[in-house]
Amino acid sequence: MTFMTQLFKSEKKLISQLKNGNPKAVKVWFNRFYPELLAVAKLKAKTDKDAEDLAQETLINCLKQIQIFRGDSSLKTWMMTILRHEIADYYRKKYAKQAIRTLPLTDFLLKEELKDSSEVEDRVKQVLGKMLSRRKKLLLMKYVDGLKVHEIAKKVGKTFKAVEADLYRARTNFKELYATLDQK
Repeated sequence: MTFMTQLFKSEKKLISQLKNGNPKAVKVWFNRFYPELLAVAKLKAKTDKDAEDLAQETLINCLKQIQIFRGDSSLKTWMMTILRHEIADYYRKKYAKQAIRTLPLTDFLLKEELKDSSEVEDRVKQVLGKMLSRRKKLLLMKYVDGLKVHEIAKKVGKTFKAVEADLYRARTNFKELYATLDQK
């Protein structure tokens, strides 16, 4: 029996034991995969603590989803895919909170002193929820995803100048809607 055959059989057995909720299998699985998940997370995260959180969150999500694992790929490949999704979520959340500070609307948004960044985030979400979806999409691509105007133009199939004009209208609309929050 080749090493790969043995590895495949032992992985199938491990997956079966995980699906059955065997605590010993969970320990073996954790010890086998956590170091590698952590190493990859450390390459992508800003801090070691964030990397540890990403690796742990990945393991938790893998355990929650193990019942639907079909074995079309190796367990490691499947877990790395989940880790990639966790990393993407990490950056989406991280930059969504920071986006407010980078918007050219910052001075406008922060005229009054707000208690914390979650208050700003809530207000921005309210405003974005009121905007036309195409304008909201442009603002998110520009300020959350960090795309340049020419990249947005390519994605939406418009000229650079058209996207610049649309972004101007979207920012103006955002300011107008934000101002109405203060009137309530």
